[in-house]
Amino acid sequence: MTSCKDIAFNNPLDPNASKEVLKIIRVIETPLGGRGDAMFDGEKIWKISLYGDLSAIDRESGAIIRSFSIEPGAGVGFFRDVIYSCNGQGENILYTVDPLSGDILDRISTRDIYPGYLAASVADDRLIIYDVRSAGIFSYDPETGGALRLFAASGMSVGGIEVYKGGLLVTDMNTDAIYLFAMNGSVINVFLSPAPGIGGVAVDNSDYIYLFMMDGKIYKVSLP
Repeated sequence: MTSCKDIAFNNPLDPNASKEVLKIIRVIETPLGGRGDAMFDGEKIWKISLYGDLSAIDRESGAIIRSFSIEPGAGVGFFRDVIYSCNGQGENILYTVDPLSGDILDRISTRDIYPGYLAASVADDRLIIYDVRSAGIFSYDPETGGALRLFAASGMSVGGIEVYKGGLLVTDMNTDAIYLFAMNGSVINVFLSPAPGIGGVAVDNSDYIYLFMMDGKIYKVSLP
């Protein structure tokens, strides 16, 4: 594993620094509050919770399509037609889950990486992992276990990560902000959350962004 770049969270990542405003498309009500990230599987949005609930949601109405009880989780991603999850509590394991049955298919040791949050990078056919121990962002191949450290995002209380147009969206629960990083760790932009209590984030195939709030609301937004 090699270190490419570390980010010192000063200006422009200072909590008092100016942030851009997102365009709100819709506010969606759901009963799925609390911590836990989200992802898009090509049709539906999924939300995981620290209580072990994994729920598929209609992205327009917020209606729950299906729900499973699995291992408690903070991170979730859809990769190679399978759901990947991790508990975000200092465990070096990825779980793979069948999206139709909710059955746990496998438990994959990630060795020196302790996954907190996940995203799928279609461009290079790898997972992107936020490691809770090092605050590092890694590119990871679950088949070979090969990992490359991309950059560090220390100084944040991460609520979720998602790939967006070749970059990485990271929500910060400390500042209710969304950071857009390039994959080399440089900051492209910083956005103010449309409401307090930001958590997970998902992106659909039209590049709309879904911001999950701790109270269960989802803000469907677009970047300016």
